[in-house]
Amino acid sequence: MERFDALVRPILADLFRFARRLTRDPVTAEDLLQQSLEKGFARIGHLRDEGAFKAWQSRVLYTTWLDARAKRREEPVESEQIERQEGRMRPDATVAARQLGNVISQAFDRLPDEQRCAVWLVDGQGHTFTEAAQILGIPEGTAASRVARARRSLRRWLADVAAEQGVGR
Repeated sequence: MERFDALVRPILADLFRFARRLTRDPVTAEDLLQQSLEKGFARIGHLRDEGAFKAWQSRVLYTTWLDARAKRREEPVESEQIERQEGRMRPDATVAARQLGNVISQAFDRLPDEQRCAVWLVDGQGHTFTEAAQILGIPEGTAASRVARARRSLRRWLADVAAEQGVGR
């Protein structure tokens, strides 16, 4: 128990963010995270390299999500508001930041699940392509390809939004 706790604590916030990206709902993300941690705890004896714990537990979380998704086959939840610490921002800057966050979140949610998961692991969580491939159970080249396609789509969608807003002219 102490070993697992010591390994989980430093990455718990990252795991929760990954769960939120997968489920698109904070309550469901908490449930998913709890289920994956229970599975990880039960399987901790299979972990060979503690240095790879983050990737290993992320894989447990991802497969738990895939299993639940296959059972439910539910429709995607509307994109959630991105939570931000607002500090001392001016109200107009706060509104603008929220609107931008919503636009980015909506663009992110438009991605196919495979691309969204891959780009989130690499760009959102800081995993290498090798780690992302291990987490997703795919070849490294496939992970890199999914990330590249996701980035290209995001860049195109966000450029369109910027053009509509008169930014970049």
